[in-house]
Amino acid sequence: MRFRHPKSRVEAAFNLTPLIDVVFLLLIFFMLTTTFRTIFQGIKVDLPTTTTPQEKMKENIVISITRDNRIYLGAKRVKKSALVKLLKSRLKGRPGLVIINADKSTRHGQVVEIMDLAKQAGAGRLGILTSYVKVVKKGE
Repeated sequence: MRFRHPKSRVEAAFNLTPLIDVVFLLLIFFMLTTTFRTIFQGIKVDLPTTTTPQEKMKENIVISITRDNRIYLGAKRVKKSALVKLLKSRLKGRPGLVIINADKSTRHGQVVEIMDLAKQAGAGRLGILTSYVKVVKKGE
């Protein structure tokens, strides 16, 4: 004897909502981590360290000085003689923040000279990029 119920068929259902939530969170995570990686513009240099936090960089002009004294405006290599002219065209009459991204082995005189050229070009504010190291004292 066979009992058969025509309405007792079980259908499997797959809920996509948790899967979409997880994929969306992963997408946000990877988008944020890649933007943190590209915040620092210019050329990679070995930065000096500080123990005080720095202000956040937005849309600033970055001048990089490498270990072998090459000068870059953003990612483009420039000569020291053309730096003032190129900075003036980037600033276009509005005072802006110019960040010096110098390698820690660069001579101090070279950095001061670049800062002077940036002031001649009309930079309203100058900043020096450093690497932040948090110092933890015993007992904290």
